[in-house]
Amino acid sequence: MQFNLLEEAVKAKKQGLIRFLSFSFHDKPEKMLPIIDTGAFASVLCQYNLLDRANEPSIKYAAEKGVGVIAMGPVGGGRLAFAGSIFEDALGGRVTTPELALRFVLSNPNINLALSGMSTRQMVDDNVRVASRNELLSEQEMLRIDELQKQCRSLAEIYCTGCGYCMPCPFEVNIPACLEALIYQKVYRMEQHAQAKYSAIGGDSGKEGIASLCTSCGACEKKCPQKVQIRKHLKETTAIFE
Repeated sequence: MQFNLLEEAVKAKKQGLIRFLSFSFHDKPEKMLPIIDTGAFASVLCQYNLLDRANEPSIKYAAEKGVGVIAMGPVGGGRLAFAGSIFEDALGGRVTTPELALRFVLSNPNINLALSGMSTRQMVDDNVRVASRNELLSEQEMLRIDELQKQCRSLAEIYCTGCGYCMPCPFEVNIPACLEALIYQKVYRMEQHAQAKYSAIGGDSGKEGIASLCTSCGACEKKCPQKVQIRKHLKETTAIFE
């Protein structure tokens, strides 16, 4: 059924019921462009953070078209909310990962607002402190982060690319999820998030899909297009998290 929602929203704007129209974006980056080109929207809300920069070209395009950009998930949905990660090394350990994550987003000249979820008073105070100082990252610091991210992507592919061709596992190991937790631990050194990620795999029983269910049958490695040493990494995952 065709609801003509955009037409109705434009009509409501003309009637003075709405001042500005905005849209929330969760699709492939290139699909943002035709929405911007409608000319109907004043702003867009989209994912953007240290770990996910896929929308960066589309964000630049939006800014060039005069569309405001609101970054959601500036601390990666909580993944960057803990101190201690490889990103802290990028600035010589002078700032914590959460502060760096927020400063990274706010340093993008095409971002107008960072929409950060906060669950404690301390998080509110910390975010206000960082945003109020308005200390943007320098060009040299941004280049260092770019280099570090390229290194991390290359290293992460040694463990898993997340394609899922290894699934289903005959022994019900959630291989992609297990190796994702390992990547956060080994590549990004995000220990608290890695442990939380792994603990979530086990479900209520704590045993669903975990790495120690692996019997080293090798069926997964025969299907892996990247020739990842899955059995070796699952043993490593078991040793670290279990």
